[in-house]
Amino acid sequence: MKNIVDQAGHAALIKGSHDDRAAQDFAFTLRNHITGELMPANRTIFDARAKPGYVRQHGEAPSTPQQVRAAMSADSWYRFYISTRRTSQELIWSSVIPAVEQGTPAKPAKPAGGTVTLAENFTPPRYISAIDIHCMPGGYCADRGEGDEAAGAVYDRGVYLYMSGLMGPMNDGVGQLAARWMKARLPEFAPRKILDLGCGVGHSTLAYAGQYPEAELHGLDCGAALLRYGHRRAESLGVPVHFAQGDAEHTPYADASFDLVMSHIVLHETSTRALPGIFRECWRLLRPGGVMLHIDQPRFDDSDPYATFLQENETWYNNEPFWRQYRRTDLAELAQKAGFAAEDIQSDVLTAAVVQQSQNNQKVSAESVAAKKRGFSILLAQKPAA
Repeated sequence: MKNIVDQAGHAALIKGSHDDRAAQDFAFTLRNHITGELMPANRTIFDARAKPGYVRQHGEAPSTPQQVRAAMSADSWYRFYISTRRTSQELIWSSVIPAVEQGTPAKPAKPAGGTVTLAENFTPPRYISAIDIHCMPGGYCADRGEGDEAAGAVYDRGVYLYMSGLMGPMNDGVGQLAARWMKARLPEFAPRKILDLGCGVGHSTLAYAGQYPEAELHGLDCGAALLRYGHRRAESLGVPVHFAQGDAEHTPYADASFDLVMSHIVLHETSTRALPGIFRECWRLLRPGGVMLHIDQPRFDDSDPYATFLQENETWYNNEPFWRQYRRTDLAELAQKAGFAAEDIQSDVLTAAVVQQSQNNQKVSAESVAAKKRGFSILLAQKPAA
């Protein structure tokens, strides 16, 4: 059985009993076997069976992701593979939920000074509430009432297993990657007040405490249970964060409230209609000289329709409806429409160990050309100083 580096403990984390851990180890190992051993066989099947079959039927080779999907969906191996992959995803959540249902997280030893503010009569956007993203039962907005933290506890443990621990012991790999990149690009930038949109349980939010220890950290999310859990987690780790419930298109903050407004692997879970509004809200919230920062999956390179076909599986089989459209969206263009000048916009592709699992477990060197195409895309836009 493949081993996973143990997740770092904190007062909110619930790993469960010996039996719970055994179930989690099995789900983790099965998923890694599928993505690491079975997934590469799809290329062999495509070249040897699906592609020739498509040529016989249509008189030409598949040249678009849609045509590749049509060819592969007719093959029994691919149907077996995608069924096992979806099942392994569901098993991860089902291995975590019993421990959360039975466990009682410890209280932090002493308060760190953070807060959590939930909105009255809040209705989350349908793009986040109408579907169980990543097949997580109940979705990110599941809330059983006052004090409920279950969705946060399930997400914290489940995403660690889903990403094979590659996000780091604190699940903060993407936040650390983005914070270090921005620090290198803007070494003199010293934000006093930071907002993390779609913060979830605060994995990436807390990463900025190390780079900007004097900054006041805020996190906004739709899920009440995520925020309650995130607050307990941050307090137990000694990092004061001010969590609030809200919609990234219509936040509860005044104009020019922040020096840095950011998101981490969030935008692809919004929608075509929401994305321009989120960028406009970032512009509104920033003080003069402030920075908007977003890190997420890169745009598709449709020069390789087979690779794009594999990546589009997230939409087809992992409850990511906006994934395909988002990865064909020009974020720099949206930033300009929101008010940022072209000369004040920077972008890059960042690579790290975590890129392997995020890109269907394809084993590429972080410095290779392939990794540069498949890494995390980061966009930085700065509002003019007064």
